[in-house]
Amino acid sequence: MTGSRARMFGLMLLLAFVSGPVTASVVPQMYRIVAQEQRVPPKLFFAIALNESQSSNNNVGRALPWPWTINHRGEPHYFETREAAYRFARRLVKAGDTQFDIGLGQVNWKWHKQRFAGLWEAFDPYLNLTAAAKHLREQYERPECASWDLATGCYHRPAQRPHDKKIASKYRKRVLKLWSNI
Repeated sequence: MTGSRARMFGLMLLLAFVSGPVTASVVPQMYRIVAQEQRVPPKLFFAIALNESQSSNNNVGRALPWPWTINHRGEPHYFETREAAYRFARRLVKAGDTQFDIGLGQVNWKWHKQRFAGLWEAFDPYLNLTAAAKHLREQYERPECASWDLATGCYHRPAQRPHDKKIASKYRKRVLKLWSNI
């Protein structure tokens, strides 16, 4: 097997584990595992990942969360490999720019880098989802976000100023629509 074919095969195995069956009504295995470990609703958690890193550039015929996604200042970047995504993120950090979101859960590097041993680990799908689920659970435990629909908005925009609440509400509505279809 050539290097690129081996990488593609490995990626397809990863997607099978991360994404599971090709039915929208089933939460993929890794999301269920992480959701259970962090005590968050699996379908809601998967809906957040769909909203955050969904891409149809995955060779499986449907839009799925994509592990090698970076959102840099509102512009999504989808990479073919973990290495390519890491190199892009490393260049940003070396330039002093830490305002970007990483991976399946689109965990913001500026605010959540302490959740990872390093930048490379932030691209590990399991570790990325674990950090995302912990953040969601932390939002749920805040008095001002103490329902799963409010925690969903707070996941995206934790601040409680009026402008932040409007942004959180728009985000929450998008995710809840996805959640209702899972």
